[in-house]
Amino acid sequence: MFRLAVVTCVVLATGLAKPPPPAKADGGPIQPLDVEPVAFQEGPEPILFLEKETRTTHTLAPGQYSFQSPNYPNQYPNNFDYSFTLKGDNSQDVTVTCDPFSMESHSSCAYDYLSINERKYCGSSAPIALAASELRIRIHTDYAVAATGFYCVVTVATGSGCQCGVRPTRVVGGADAAAGQFPWQAGLVTTGTTRSWCGGSVINNRYVLTAAHCTENISPSQIQVMLGDLKIGTSDAGEQRFSVQQIINHPRYTSASGSGWDFSLLKLDREITFSNTISPVCLPTAGQTYANVTAIASGYGQVGASDPQATHLQHVQLPVWSQSRCQGAWSNTPLKSSMLCAGGYPEGGRSVCMGDSGGPLVTLVSGRFRLIGVVSFGRPCAVANWPDVFGRVTEALSWIASNTADANTCTP
Repeated sequence: MFRLAVVTCVVLATGLAKPPPPAKADGGPIQPLDVEPVAFQEGPEPILFLEKETRTTHTLAPGQYSFQSPNYPNQYPNNFDYSFTLKGDNSQDVTVTCDPFSMESHSSCAYDYLSINERKYCGSSAPIALAASELRIRIHTDYAVAATGFYCVVTVATGSGCQCGVRPTRVVGGADAAAGQFPWQAGLVTTGTTRSWCGGSVINNRYVLTAAHCTENISPSQIQVMLGDLKIGTSDAGEQRFSVQQIINHPRYTSASGSGWDFSLLKLDREITFSNTISPVCLPTAGQTYANVTAIASGYGQVGASDPQATHLQHVQLPVWSQSRCQGAWSNTPLKSSMLCAGGYPEGGRSVCMGDSGGPLVTLVSGRFRLIGVVSFGRPCAVANWPDVFGRVTEALSWIASNTADANTCTP
Protein backbone atom coordinates (compact mmCIF):
# COMPACT_ATOMS: atom_id res chain seq x y z
CA MET A 1 0.00 0.00 0.00
CA PHE A 2 1.42 3.31 -0.86
CA ARG A 3 1.04 6.59 0.92
CA LEU A 4 0.07 9.76 -0.77
CA ALA A 5 1.29 13.56 -0.53
CA VAL A 6 -0.79 17.05 -1.10
CA VAL A 7 -1.71 21.31 -1.66
CA THR A 8 -3.27 25.46 -1.69
CA CYS A 9 -4.79 29.30 -1.43
CA VAL A 10 -8.91 33.19 -0.15
CA VAL A 11 -11.58 36.61 0.88
CA LEU A 12 -12.88 41.29 0.18
CA ALA A 13 -16.10 43.63 -0.44
CA THR A 14 -16.20 46.65 -2.70
CA GLY A 15 -17.44 47.52 -6.11
CA LEU A 16 -15.40 49.39 -8.67
CA ALA A 17 -17.42 51.80 -10.77
CA LYS A 18 -17.30 54.19 -13.77
CA PRO A 19 -15.58 52.93 -16.90
CA PRO A 20 -12.27 54.65 -17.68
CA PRO A 21 -11.85 57.18 -20.47
CA PRO A 22 -11.01 55.82 -23.93
CA ALA A 23 -7.39 54.91 -24.61
CA LYS A 24 -5.32 57.76 -25.98
CA ALA A 25 -4.94 57.73 -29.73
CA ASP A 26 -1.18 58.29 -29.35
CA GLY A 27 -0.83 55.19 -27.21
CA GLY A 28 0.02 57.22 -24.10
CA PRO A 29 -0.02 55.73 -20.61
CA ILE A 30 -3.28 54.58 -19.06
CA GLN A 31 -4.51 56.95 -16.41
CA PRO A 32 -5.81 55.71 -13.03
CA LEU A 33 -9.56 55.32 -13.01
CA ASP A 34 -11.50 57.84 -10.93
CA VAL A 35 -13.18 55.22 -8.76
CA GLU A 36 -16.21 56.21 -6.76
CA PRO A 37 -16.51 54.65 -3.29
CA VAL A 38 -19.24 52.24 -4.38
CA ALA A 39 -19.59 49.21 -2.13
CA PHE A 40 -21.96 46.45 -1.19
CA GLN A 41 -22.33 44.00 1.65
CA GLU A 42 -23.32 40.37 2.11
CA GLY A 43 -24.33 39.62 5.67
CA PRO A 44 -23.12 41.42 8.78
CA GLU A 45 -19.43 41.53 7.93
CA PRO A 46 -17.67 44.89 7.32
CA ILE A 47 -17.08 46.03 3.77
CA LEU A 48 -14.11 47.69 2.13
CA PHE A 49 -14.54 51.04 0.43
CA LEU A 50 -11.98 51.69 -2.28
CA GLU A 51 -10.55 55.19 -2.25
CA LYS A 52 -10.24 57.29 -5.38
CA GLU A 53 -6.46 57.16 -5.16
CA THR A 54 -4.78 54.18 -6.76
CA ARG A 55 -2.03 52.25 -4.93
CA THR A 56 -3.70 52.84 -1.57
CA THR A 57 -2.89 50.51 1.35
CA HIS A 58 -5.94 49.33 3.31
CA THR A 59 -5.31 48.06 6.84
CA LEU A 60 -8.22 45.78 7.73
CA ALA A 61 -9.70 44.63 11.02
CA PRO A 62 -10.64 40.94 11.33
CA GLY A 63 -13.64 40.11 9.18
CA GLN A 64 -14.70 39.50 5.60
CA TYR A 65 -14.63 41.91 2.69
CA SER A 66 -15.17 41.71 -1.05
CA PHE A 67 -14.13 43.48 -4.22
CA GLN A 68 -15.10 42.99 -7.85
CA SER A 69 -14.06 43.97 -11.34
CA PRO A 70 -15.57 47.22 -12.64
CA ASN A 71 -19.14 46.82 -13.94
CA TYR A 72 -19.37 43.25 -12.57
CA PRO A 73 -21.33 41.10 -13.42
CA ASN A 74 -21.34 42.91 -16.76
CA GLN A 75 -18.24 43.15 -18.91
CA TYR A 76 -15.36 45.18 -17.52
CA PRO A 77 -14.07 48.16 -19.54
CA ASN A 78 -10.92 48.33 -21.62
CA ASN A 79 -7.88 50.43 -20.66
CA PHE A 80 -8.36 49.99 -16.94
CA ASP A 81 -5.52 49.93 -14.42
CA TYR A 82 -5.95 50.06 -10.66
CA SER A 83 -3.70 48.94 -7.78
CA PHE A 84 -4.16 48.65 -4.03
CA THR A 85 -2.72 46.73 -1.08
CA LEU A 86 -4.52 44.85 1.69
CA LYS A 87 -3.06 43.88 5.07
CA GLY A 88 -4.34 42.86 8.48
CA ASP A 89 -4.29 45.21 11.45
CA ASN A 90 -2.17 42.79 13.51
CA SER A 91 0.17 41.31 10.87
CA GLN A 92 -2.18 38.34 10.45
CA ASP A 93 -2.63 36.55 7.14
CA VAL A 94 -5.14 37.92 4.66
CA THR A 95 -6.67 35.38 2.29
CA VAL A 96 -8.41 35.92 -1.03
CA THR A 97 -10.53 33.71 -3.26
CA CYS A 98 -12.23 34.79 -6.48
CA ASP A 99 -15.34 33.04 -7.78
CA PRO A 100 -16.71 33.57 -10.40
CA PHE A 101 -13.67 34.52 -12.47
CA SER A 102 -13.54 35.26 -16.21
CA MET A 103 -10.95 37.46 -17.94
CA GLU A 104 -9.44 37.50 -21.42
CA SER A 105 -7.27 34.41 -21.76
CA HIS A 106 -3.57 34.44 -22.65
CA SER A 107 -0.80 31.90 -21.96
CA SER A 108 1.16 34.41 -19.87
CA CYS A 109 -1.76 36.76 -19.00
CA ALA A 110 -0.26 39.54 -21.10
CA TYR A 111 -3.59 41.21 -21.94
CA ASP A 112 -6.16 41.43 -19.12
CA TYR A 113 -5.36 40.14 -15.66
CA LEU A 114 -5.82 40.26 -11.93
CA SER A 115 -2.41 40.33 -10.27
CA ILE A 116 -1.93 39.30 -6.63
CA ASN A 117 1.55 39.67 -5.20
CA GLU A 118 2.96 39.91 -8.71
CA ARG A 119 1.33 36.67 -9.90
CA LYS A 120 -1.11 37.17 -12.78
CA TYR A 121 -4.46 35.41 -13.17
CA CYS A 122 -6.52 35.42 -16.38
CA GLY A 123 -8.89 33.26 -18.39
CA SER A 124 -10.75 31.03 -15.93
CA SER A 125 -7.72 30.35 -13.70
CA ALA A 126 -8.92 32.07 -10.55
CA PRO A 127 -6.88 32.55 -7.37
CA ILE A 128 -8.17 30.06 -4.81
CA ALA A 129 -7.38 30.44 -1.12
CA LEU A 130 -4.27 32.53 -1.67
CA ALA A 131 -2.96 33.87 1.63
CA ALA A 132 -0.22 36.22 2.74
CA SER A 133 0.42 38.88 5.35
CA GLU A 134 0.07 41.48 2.58
CA LEU A 135 -1.85 41.26 -0.70
CA ARG A 136 -0.66 43.60 -3.47
CA ILE A 137 -3.52 43.68 -5.98
CA ARG A 138 -3.62 45.09 -9.50
CA ILE A 139 -6.54 45.00 -11.95
CA HIS A 140 -5.41 45.58 -15.54
CA THR A 141 -7.17 45.48 -18.91
CA ASP A 142 -5.81 46.41 -22.33
CA TYR A 143 -7.40 48.15 -25.32
CA ALA A 144 -9.51 45.29 -26.71
CA VAL A 145 -11.65 42.30 -25.66
CA ALA A 146 -13.56 42.14 -22.38
CA ALA A 147 -15.21 39.55 -20.16
CA THR A 148 -17.47 39.47 -17.11
CA GLY A 149 -14.57 39.73 -14.66
CA PHE A 150 -14.62 38.50 -11.09
CA TYR A 151 -15.96 38.66 -7.57
CA CYS A 152 -13.38 38.19 -4.83
CA VAL A 153 -13.81 37.62 -1.10
CA VAL A 154 -11.10 38.56 1.39
CA THR A 155 -10.89 37.19 4.92
CA VAL A 156 -8.83 38.70 7.72
CA ALA A 157 -8.60 36.29 10.65
CA THR A 158 -8.61 37.28 14.30
CA GLY A 159 -5.58 35.15 15.10
CA SER A 160 -7.10 34.02 18.40
CA GLY A 161 -10.07 32.17 19.81
CA CYS A 162 -11.71 28.98 18.61
CA GLN A 163 -12.40 29.36 14.91
CA CYS A 164 -12.24 26.59 12.37
CA GLY A 165 -11.22 26.80 8.73
CA VAL A 166 -9.38 30.12 8.83
CA ARG A 167 -5.83 31.39 8.11
CA PRO A 168 -4.80 29.50 5.03
CA THR A 169 -1.57 32.24 3.71
CA ARG A 170 5.37 19.45 -2.70
CA VAL A 171 2.70 17.64 -3.44
CA VAL A 172 3.45 17.08 -7.14
CA GLY A 173 3.33 20.34 -9.06
CA GLY A 174 2.62 22.18 -5.83
CA ALA A 175 4.30 25.01 -3.99
CA ASP A 176 5.84 25.75 -0.62
CA ALA A 177 3.33 26.69 2.06
CA ALA A 178 3.79 29.72 4.30
CA ALA A 179 3.84 29.53 8.08
CA GLY A 180 0.23 29.25 9.28
CA GLN A 181 -1.18 28.81 5.78
CA PHE A 182 -2.59 25.38 6.65
CA PRO A 183 -2.87 25.47 10.44
CA TRP A 184 -4.89 22.23 10.55
CA GLN A 185 -2.12 20.21 8.86
CA ALA A 186 -0.77 17.34 10.94
CA GLY A 187 2.19 15.07 10.28
CA LEU A 188 2.38 11.50 11.60
CA VAL A 189 5.89 10.48 12.66
CA THR A 190 7.48 7.48 14.30
CA THR A 191 7.92 8.26 18.00
CA GLY A 192 10.95 10.47 18.57
CA THR A 193 11.58 11.21 14.87
CA THR A 194 10.75 14.16 12.59
CA ARG A 195 10.11 12.62 9.15
CA SER A 196 6.35 12.38 8.59
CA TRP A 197 5.08 9.39 6.62
CA CYS A 198 1.39 10.29 6.63
CA GLY A 199 -0.66 13.44 7.11
CA GLY A 200 -3.76 14.37 9.04
CA SER A 201 -6.08 17.23 9.96
CA VAL A 202 -6.83 18.92 13.28
CA ILE A 203 -10.63 18.83 13.66
CA ASN A 204 -11.02 19.97 17.29
CA ASN A 205 -8.95 20.53 20.43
CA ARG A 206 -8.11 16.85 21.00
CA TYR A 207 -8.42 14.83 17.78
CA VAL A 208 -6.68 14.50 14.42
CA LEU A 209 -8.45 12.83 11.47
CA THR A 210 -6.23 10.72 9.21
CA ALA A 211 -6.48 7.59 7.02
CA ALA A 212 -7.00 4.14 8.50
CA HIS A 213 -4.40 2.65 6.16
CA CYS A 214 -1.87 4.90 7.92
CA THR A 215 -2.67 3.53 11.37
CA GLU A 216 -3.73 -0.10 10.88
CA ASN A 217 -1.55 -2.55 12.83
CA ILE A 218 0.11 0.33 14.70
CA SER A 219 -0.10 0.93 18.44
CA PRO A 220 -0.47 4.44 19.91
CA SER A 221 2.99 4.29 21.49
CA GLN A 222 4.61 3.88 18.07
CA ILE A 223 3.49 7.20 16.62
CA GLN A 224 3.41 10.89 17.47
CA VAL A 225 1.72 13.85 15.78
CA MET A 226 3.51 17.01 14.71
CA LEU A 227 1.44 20.22 14.46
CA GLY A 228 2.61 23.58 13.14
CA ASP A 229 5.45 21.78 11.33
CA LEU A 230 6.45 23.76 8.24
CA LYS A 231 9.98 22.49 7.53
CA ILE A 232 10.84 18.88 8.25
CA GLY A 233 13.77 18.50 10.64
CA THR A 234 13.65 22.16 11.66
CA SER A 235 12.23 23.51 14.90
CA ASP A 236 9.60 25.88 13.52
CA ALA A 237 8.15 28.65 15.67
CA GLY A 238 5.00 27.35 17.36
CA GLU A 239 5.62 23.72 16.40
CA GLN A 240 4.14 21.17 18.82
CA ARG A 241 4.67 17.41 19.24
CA PHE A 242 1.91 15.20 20.67
CA SER A 243 1.83 11.59 21.76
CA VAL A 244 -1.20 9.52 20.80
CA GLN A 245 -3.48 8.20 23.52
CA GLN A 246 -5.87 6.23 21.32
CA ILE A 247 -6.27 5.16 17.68
CA ILE A 248 -9.86 4.73 16.47
CA ASN A 249 -10.11 3.18 13.00
CA HIS A 250 -13.44 3.28 11.22
CA PRO A 251 -15.22 -0.04 11.91
CA ARG A 252 -16.11 -0.55 8.22
CA TYR A 253 -12.52 -0.18 7.00
CA THR A 254 -10.66 -3.22 5.67
CA SER A 255 -8.61 -1.70 2.84
CA ALA A 256 -8.39 1.71 1.16
CA SER A 257 -9.34 0.66 -2.37
CA GLY A 258 -11.55 -2.25 -1.31
CA SER A 259 -13.94 -1.39 1.48
CA GLY A 260 -13.39 2.35 1.53
CA TRP A 261 -14.12 4.08 4.85
CA ASP A 262 -10.43 4.97 5.02
CA PHE A 263 -10.68 7.04 8.20
CA SER A 264 -8.90 7.00 11.54
CA LEU A 265 -9.14 9.28 14.57
CA LEU A 266 -6.09 9.96 16.72
CA LYS A 267 -6.86 11.07 20.26
CA LEU A 268 -3.92 13.15 21.42
CA ASP A 269 -2.41 12.91 24.88
CA ARG A 270 -3.44 16.47 25.77
CA GLU A 271 -5.56 19.35 24.50
CA ILE A 272 -4.23 21.45 21.64
CA THR A 273 -3.41 25.07 22.35
CA PHE A 274 -4.52 26.93 19.23
CA SER A 275 -2.31 29.64 17.77
CA ASN A 276 -1.62 31.48 14.50
CA THR A 277 0.02 28.30 13.17
CA ILE A 278 -2.20 25.61 14.74
CA SER A 279 -6.01 25.64 14.50
CA PRO A 280 -8.76 23.27 13.34
CA VAL A 281 -10.37 22.93 9.95
CA CYS A 282 -14.17 23.02 9.68
CA LEU A 283 -16.01 19.80 8.91
CA PRO A 284 -18.13 19.68 5.74
CA THR A 285 -21.89 20.00 5.39
CA ALA A 286 -23.78 16.71 5.39
CA GLY A 287 -25.33 15.79 2.05
CA GLN A 288 -23.01 17.95 -0.06
CA THR A 289 -21.07 16.16 -2.82
CA TYR A 290 -18.71 19.09 -3.53
CA ALA A 291 -18.53 17.87 -7.14
CA ASN A 292 -16.86 20.35 -9.51
CA VAL A 293 -15.51 22.61 -6.76
CA THR A 294 -11.85 23.55 -6.59
CA ALA A 295 -10.11 22.11 -3.56
CA ILE A 296 -6.65 22.26 -2.02
CA ALA A 297 -4.52 19.36 -0.79
CA SER A 298 -1.48 19.79 1.44
CA GLY A 299 1.22 17.50 2.74
CA TYR A 300 4.84 16.47 3.15
CA GLY A 301 4.84 13.60 0.63
CA GLN A 302 6.99 12.88 -2.40
CA VAL A 303 7.20 15.58 -5.05
CA GLY A 304 7.06 12.99 -7.81
CA ALA A 305 6.67 9.20 -8.21
CA SER A 306 10.45 8.71 -8.30
CA ASP A 307 11.39 11.83 -6.32
CA PRO A 308 12.13 12.25 -2.60
CA GLN A 309 9.71 13.53 0.00
CA ALA A 310 9.35 17.26 0.43
CA THR A 311 11.28 18.95 3.23
CA HIS A 312 8.80 21.85 3.27
CA LEU A 313 5.00 21.59 3.56
CA GLN A 314 3.50 21.64 0.06
CA HIS A 315 0.07 22.53 -1.30
CA VAL A 316 -1.71 22.04 -4.64
CA GLN A 317 -5.04 23.03 -6.13
CA LEU A 318 -7.19 20.14 -7.39
CA PRO A 319 -10.60 19.94 -9.13
CA VAL A 320 -13.17 17.63 -7.51
CA TRP A 321 -14.80 15.12 -9.87
CA SER A 322 -18.36 13.85 -9.85
CA GLN A 323 -18.71 10.24 -8.71
CA SER A 324 -19.90 9.04 -12.12
CA ARG A 325 -17.04 10.69 -13.99
CA CYS A 326 -14.51 9.30 -11.53
CA GLN A 327 -15.91 5.78 -11.84
CA GLY A 328 -15.26 6.04 -15.55
CA ALA A 329 -11.57 6.66 -14.87
CA TRP A 330 -11.36 3.98 -12.17
CA SER A 331 -13.30 1.45 -14.24
CA ASN A 332 -11.68 -1.58 -12.58
CA THR A 333 -12.14 -0.31 -9.01
CA PRO A 334 -15.74 0.00 -7.83
CA LEU A 335 -16.02 3.30 -6.00
CA LYS A 336 -17.85 3.36 -2.70
CA SER A 337 -20.01 6.14 -1.29
CA SER A 338 -17.20 6.88 1.16
CA MET A 339 -14.82 7.81 -1.68
CA LEU A 340 -14.28 11.16 -3.40
CA CYS A 341 -12.08 11.94 -6.41
CA ALA A 342 -9.95 14.99 -7.14
CA GLY A 343 -7.07 15.92 -9.44
CA GLY A 344 -6.58 14.22 -12.79
CA TYR A 345 -5.43 17.23 -14.80
CA PRO A 346 -5.35 16.51 -18.56
CA GLU A 347 -1.70 17.51 -18.67
CA GLY A 348 -0.84 15.65 -15.46
CA GLY A 349 1.88 17.08 -13.23
CA ARG A 350 -0.23 18.02 -10.19
CA SER A 351 -1.50 15.65 -7.52
CA VAL A 352 -0.97 14.14 -4.12
CA CYS A 353 1.71 11.45 -3.87
CA MET A 354 3.22 8.83 -1.57
CA GLY A 355 3.58 10.21 1.94
CA ASP A 356 0.51 12.45 1.70
CA SER A 357 -1.93 9.74 2.81
CA GLY A 358 -4.30 10.82 5.55
CA GLY A 359 -3.77 14.49 4.73
CA PRO A 360 -6.46 17.09 4.09
CA LEU A 361 -8.42 18.05 1.00
CA VAL A 362 -10.20 21.32 1.77
CA THR A 363 -12.43 23.75 -0.07
CA LEU A 364 -13.54 27.27 0.76
CA VAL A 365 -17.21 27.74 1.65
CA SER A 366 -18.48 31.14 2.82
CA GLY A 367 -15.04 32.23 3.91
CA ARG A 368 -14.14 29.08 5.87
CA PHE A 369 -12.16 26.04 4.78
CA ARG A 370 -14.01 22.75 5.12
CA LEU A 371 -12.41 19.32 5.15
CA ILE A 372 -14.06 17.36 2.34
CA GLY A 373 -11.46 14.63 1.78
CA VAL A 374 -8.75 12.50 3.39
CA VAL A 375 -5.96 11.34 1.04
CA SER A 376 -6.52 7.61 0.45
CA PHE A 377 -5.14 5.99 -2.74
CA GLY A 378 -4.25 6.64 -6.37
CA ARG A 379 -1.82 5.90 -9.18
CA PRO A 380 1.59 7.34 -8.38
CA CYS A 381 1.76 10.17 -9.13
CA ALA A 382 0.10 12.99 -11.12
CA VAL A 383 -0.98 10.73 -13.99
CA ALA A 384 -2.83 12.68 -16.69
CA ASN A 385 -6.63 12.33 -16.61
CA TRP A 386 -6.47 10.03 -13.58
CA PRO A 387 -7.80 11.48 -10.32
CA ASP A 388 -6.68 10.38 -6.89
CA VAL A 389 -9.18 8.99 -4.40
CA PHE A 390 -9.89 10.54 -1.00
CA GLY A 391 -12.08 9.46 1.89
CA ARG A 392 -15.35 11.40 1.59
CA VAL A 393 -15.64 13.12 4.98
CA THR A 394 -19.38 13.83 4.71
CA GLU A 395 -19.96 10.07 4.93
CA ALA A 396 -18.08 9.86 8.24
CA LEU A 397 -19.66 12.80 10.09
CA SER A 398 -21.83 10.77 12.46
CA TRP A 399 -18.91 8.45 13.28
CA ILE A 400 -16.66 11.45 13.94
CA ALA A 401 -19.25 13.10 16.16
CA SER A 402 -19.88 10.01 18.26
CA ASN A 403 -16.18 9.31 18.77
CA THR A 404 -15.06 12.86 19.56
CA ALA A 405 -17.86 13.86 21.93
CA ASP A 406 -15.31 14.55 24.69
CA ALA A 407 -13.61 17.30 22.65
CA ASN A 408 -14.46 20.96 22.12
CA THR A 409 -15.29 21.65 18.50
CA CYS A 410 -14.98 25.12 17.00
CA THR A 411 -18.03 26.33 15.09
CA PRO A 412 -17.78 27.83 11.57
